Amino acid sequence: MKLPLLSTTGVGSFPKPDYVKGAKGYLDDDSKVATEEFIRRQEEIGIDILVDGELYRGDMATDYARALGLPLSDWTRSYDNRFWKRGIVDAPLERKEPIQLEQFKYAQGLTDKPVKGMLTGPTTLSNWNYDKHYGDREKLILAWADIVNKEALDLEEAGARFIQIDEPAIAERHWEGELFRMGLDKAREGVNTYIITHICYSEFPMVYSRLRDLPVNQVDIELSNELDLGLKSRLLGMVKEDPISNYMDVAAGVIDVRPGIPVEDVDTVVKRIYTALEVLAPKDEMLQRIWIKPDCGFRTTKDPDMAYKKMEVMVDAVRKVRTELGV
Repeated sequence: MKLPLLSTTGVGSFPKPDYVKGAKGYLDDDSKVATEEFIRRQEEIGIDILVDGELYRGDMATDYARALGLPLSDWTRSYDNRFWKRGIVDAPLERKEPIQLEQFKYAQGLTDKPVKGMLTGPTTLSNWNYDKHYGDREKLILAWADIVNKEALDLEEAGARFIQIDEPAIAERHWEGELFRMGLDKAREGVNTYIITHICYSEFPMVYSRLRDLPVNQVDIELSNELDLGLKSRLLGMVKEDPISNYMDVAAGVIDVRPGIPVEDVDTVVKRIYTALEVLAPKDEMLQRIWIKPDCGFRTTKDPDMAYKKMEVMVDAVRKVRTELGV
């Protein structure tokens, strides 16, 4: 489909309104209302490719474990005061029914704009659940990848034009780069729609050289803090030397979503975008490969009003850059 240059999008999650209680990974009446509100606001702001906000989601790993009927551990701390319950893989993984299909179909049915289908990736599912059955990382990752593949095929059949496979855990075991690639390769087997993998909170210099080999159409990475450093950033130095955009499309994070970080001004975001273009699009024809988005989902921002303001600033900055570039 025809998209504008520097297409804008979200990454996934959005802070839940107070009336959404006890999210378990499936839609209920409250999360349907919240999803529709979020879709409408994205349309009003002018986002090009929408996300559903994952307002039905409890946790990106636990929801899959629960959907597969896995026993759950006690609470596990991830960071700060964030906790989740890990699934315990104690038998061969088997999907009983689609996990993300109805959520996508509901959100896409609310708008004519494309909505990303959202999936958790096999490496992250392997890292964030316990294994008491396979005892072998490759078998475990490929088993999860088979689940994700079935999900992706269902989303494609339902009309998803973009499918995002979230893999925040890539750098936790950075030495397993080949397993990471294999997992994504299996996850997209037979899927012909546009595939994105989102990566965040990573030591990107440790994995950057592997990104070019990933079997995806787009890599989505957080960059806002690196962009503020400019070419003092080790990562941006690596990108400038060998832009990942030589190999695939790139969605560059230009909005800091961490809690307590104030809303950026438009000029700050414009500067970040130009720095991203300096390293990712040194030739004009590469502009079409660059998307603009927040670093990650807005769930960690916690404040819906602040998150909406950050989205508005991002779109205003992109519009300013488009005008200045004459595109």
